[in-house]
Amino acid sequence: MASSPRHPVPLAIAAAAATALLYAFGFALDPVPWLMWIAPVPLLLAVPRLGFWAALLTAELAWLGGTARIWNYLAQSLEMPPVFVIVSALMFTGMYTAATLLYRALIRRGRHWTAFLAMPAAVVAVEYVGSVVNAEAGGEWWSFAYTQADQTAVLQLVSVTGIWGLTFLLLAVPTALATLLAPGVERKGRIGIAAVAATCLAATVAFGLARPADQGDTIRAAALALPTDEDSIRIGTDKAERLFADYEAEITRLGQADDIDVLVLPEKTFHVTAEESGPYLDRWSALAAESGIDLVLGLALDHGDDTFNAAVWVPADGSAMGEYHKQHLVTGLEDWMTASEAGPTFVGEQRWALTVCKDLDHTATIAEYGDGGAGLVLAPALDFTVDGWWHSRVAVTRGVEQGFSLVRAGQIGLMTVSDASGHVLAEDERLAVADVPAGNVETVYGRFGNWFLFPAFAMLLAGIAAAIPARRRQDTAVEADEPALASR
Repeated sequence: MASSPRHPVPLAIAAAAATALLYAFGFALDPVPWLMWIAPVPLLLAVPRLGFWAALLTAELAWLGGTARIWNYLAQSLEMPPVFVIVSALMFTGMYTAATLLYRALIRRGRHWTAFLAMPAAVVAVEYVGSVVNAEAGGEWWSFAYTQADQTAVLQLVSVTGIWGLTFLLLAVPTALATLLAPGVERKGRIGIAAVAATCLAATVAFGLARPADQGDTIRAAALALPTDEDSIRIGTDKAERLFADYEAEITRLGQADDIDVLVLPEKTFHVTAEESGPYLDRWSALAAESGIDLVLGLALDHGDDTFNAAVWVPADGSAMGEYHKQHLVTGLEDWMTASEAGPTFVGEQRWALTVCKDLDHTATIAEYGDGGAGLVLAPALDFTVDGWWHSRVAVTRGVEQGFSLVRAGQIGLMTVSDASGHVLAEDERLAVADVPAGNVETVYGRFGNWFLFPAFAMLLAGIAAAIPARRRQDTAVEADEPALASR
């Protein structure tokens, strides 16, 4: 059993501050990705050497400080209710702290291998439980995995395990390092743990570099957002007419200057009543025909008493339009709209599909696109300036999981065009244009879903069982045997 240091306060403060600082910049809306591979090391080095209450406080401060920037974003940018933010912060901090204390207990009992596996499994469990508790409002938006979205060599892992496997790896590597330096670890154990962690990382990178993702022929796709200080502008107003004229001029220019096949515009740019929708969409149809570009509009569209956040397909050849209604609305900001349960909408002769912004935060929703063989997903979106990179990379990750390319137009964020391997082919704050492959790639995750959760939870349960003191296990066994003895 590890002994407590003679001067625990400096150790606790240093560990909490170091891990909090590393996560504050590693797990951020604009992350420094390499920090995630070392962020928990100071905390995990300290807690086995601290008494229980000191370890508890150290872990709470480290995790709360490390995620503070995210909570501020939810409160300030997304205007989430204070109660929701406070409860969520306490819940996640509590779960991360419990995972850390489990690691401490296992190390202090000499269960080094179990500690090495249980810590990353516990963090996977935290993310999964968070996604279940916050299923409607957040989905799988919260995950350490997204910090690696621009590191395509490791991002390919999500095509096999989903975000869960990448989160596991992101914790397994630093946990291995901390465990190698933990008190009481034998040389043989150090070598074995180091070998397993290194092999998993090397295998992930090798797979990522070698993974075939042939999506067939390319098309010329673009995402465009013109400046506006308001969304869902009522059509017929001077502001709406000026913005339409700006789009008309830019789309006409693109039609003359570039051989673009499809162009995606931002989410709920204009608000259209049921009575106005026919004539108004005819104007966009005429523009599509004149420019020779298939258009995807983002509209707030009235249907009877309901207003839907819609993506509308306007083909250049004058064929039938398509319409998709957003399924997951932003709590608070979109309470005036109606959520849909209709599932994906496929358009054209190809396996192209429509979605809207936040729906890409939900793995179960987007799994339907993979099941339908979508090769290209067209997504009007609306961001909040500071989250442009993060929210676009959540969407890019969905494409890697399900094997499709993505064209996403994020107003007040980023225009992003990416392929099924997560390579960002073009990105800009106003206009992104790229040749993008449009065929679907079958993935292990697309076929088997959240299978990685089963071994992760098995490792976590094994860790919990191993952390129970031997005397308590013996007492439990005796209590279980007493009825049997009494009946003899």
